[in-house]
Amino acid sequence: MSIDAETVRKVALLARLEIDPSEEPRLVRELASILSYVEQLQALDVTGIEPTSQVGGEAKPALREDVAKPCETREEALGQAPDRDGDYFRVPQVV
Repeated sequence: MSIDAETVRKVALLARLEIDPSEEPRLVRELASILSYVEQLQALDVTGIEPTSQVGGEAKPALREDVAKPCETREEALGQAPDRDGDYFRVPQVV
């Protein structure tokens, strides 16, 4: 697949990205490079190799022990708030 400026504009439109026309030549080169790399990967013979869902293998991630800890009281939490209204956090209105 060849990448040109029209393809870059179409992909940007589909991705809802606004790109500057001066960036198009660089994006053409970068997308062409990415597709070239994908073509190299597709050319590899992977017969007999089982697909994996996780690269880390069988190793379990190190997790902290799940221990109940005391939490802040309402006054401690509200005391750290930049703005409050009685027992509530005051936040900017979102419309």
